[in-house]
Amino acid sequence: MSMTTLFGFLKKSIRLAIAVALVLMVGFVFTNVVLRYAFDSGLTWSSEVARYLFVWVVFLGSILAVMEHSHLGVDILVRHIPGWLQKLLFLLTTALTVAVMTLVVKGLLVLIELNVGITGPATDIPINNYYYAGMIAAVLMSAVMAYQALSFVLTGRNGPTWAYDHDQESVS
Repeated sequence: MSMTTLFGFLKKSIRLAIAVALVLMVGFVFTNVVLRYAFDSGLTWSSEVARYLFVWVVFLGSILAVMEHSHLGVDILVRHIPGWLQKLLFLLTTALTVAVMTLVVKGLLVLIELNVGITGPATDIPINNYYYAGMIAAVLMSAVMAYQALSFVLTGRNGPTWAYDHDQESVS
């Protein structure tokens, strides 16, 4: 299985998970609102589950943003420098970002250890699910960025949106 196929499958899976989570969030919150106003009752667990789902949606969306190069960036300077320097700077920024993601994972491991056994008040879902979302996102974003950087440096493909060759045509 090629990396392109693997990342395509990962993208589709993440999009599906986000769609399901959003539908569930809207359904839970809407049902709770209707129950509160129409029947003076409610689902005690709905807002807590919606919060868990929202955290997962945010982190899964961040993985998609990295995969599609759709995160914010300032490219005024870098789009006007030679291709070899673009590649070098992209490799450097990717290395720095992966280093930061490593620190994020280390911090999340500490938080997971500190919060073992703590659960949500209404659902008894472990509070560590918040941290697992961040951990999975950090690891997958690091893997995607490393692949993109190496692919861009070695083949000129999978580069950022600001990457241009000498003829000023988009590489990505």
